[in-house]
Amino acid sequence: MGFAVGLLLVIAVSTGCRQIRPATSGPVARLVGTLWWMSPADLNQPIKVWQTELDQLESLGMHVLVLNGPYVGEAAPAGAPDPMEALFEEADRRELAIYVDTLAAPDWWTRADPAPEIARARTRIEALARRYGNHPSFAGFYIPYELYMMWDAQAELIAALYRDISAACKRVSPDKAVMISPFFILDQAGYLGSFRWASPAEYQQFWTALLKQSQVDIVALQDSGEHLSCYTLDERRPFLAAMKTACATAQKQFWINIEVGELGVESLPAYTNRFGYKTHVNDPKTASAWQAVAPDKLRQKLELAGDYTTTTISWGYQQFIRPALGPDATRLHEAYRAILMPRGPGKTGR
Repeated sequence: MGFAVGLLLVIAVSTGCRQIRPATSGPVARLVGTLWWMSPADLNQPIKVWQTELDQLESLGMHVLVLNGPYVGEAAPAGAPDPMEALFEEADRRELAIYVDTLAAPDWWTRADPAPEIARARTRIEALARRYGNHPSFAGFYIPYELYMMWDAQAELIAALYRDISAACKRVSPDKAVMISPFFILDQAGYLGSFRWASPAEYQQFWTALLKQSQVDIVALQDSGEHLSCYTLDERRPFLAAMKTACATAQKQFWINIEVGELGVESLPAYTNRFGYKTHVNDPKTASAWQAVAPDKLRQKLELAGDYTTTTISWGYQQFIRPALGPDATRLHEAYRAILMPRGPGKTGR
């Protein structure tokens, strides 16, 4: 999802890309919400614009917003109203659930001492709870350290960050949920970078131990394996199963983060022929290959998720699907609604 923060720390775990195959039949997970990067323009847009955006989200059955970025909770100019108040009030009226980002320092994974980052996050958490904690729609916090695996000193670093920052969330808002969204990579051969290899079993062991030490409530695992459209559903299953088991063992809720944006490539060799060997997926060179996930593939991704959880959120709605982007996105929104709405909107995800 453009989330390769610490990409040099991750591992590669698959030998290639093949055409996607139909998912097995089974329960289909419900798509309950989406991540949303708040720009200054988003923050300050009239509430009527937000009302239209929220109408369109709700028309797909979504009622959870995970708000990312530093502008959420930014101090308003002296004498001016907090622009987030209007959005929270509208969310209260609609019975939406909002999770707010605790932020991450640049290059957080390189820090030798976690204490300054924990102190920064604690200050932000306290301010967010003080300003918005009385809103019924304020459902919880999102801790944005997104990673695959870490080892040695870096494993100790992420353990401290998740443990102490989730504890800070619970200290000020014990009734609010804490969410994270890790990822996995399906590139054992190292086309996309030079990464340390680990098996799904090692992934499960790492995450079980990490989650047991934290007060994280929800793990929304990114589902793509690193964005490439050519990865099959079956290639993703071992890591979905590994995280589901880790969450069950650590007594956490397991959700899946369905990415509805992807890099359209036929194979890993085709990717490297186009962008270069060892070019990672978030390099600006890949910008021309990003595309929305087709409606039929969304259906398949939901069916896959339904084998492991009943609840999903998404990344990519804001970037590819919302009607404000233009006619193509509007058509996609309509096609997504035809898939999502037969199951009804529901009100889960708090």
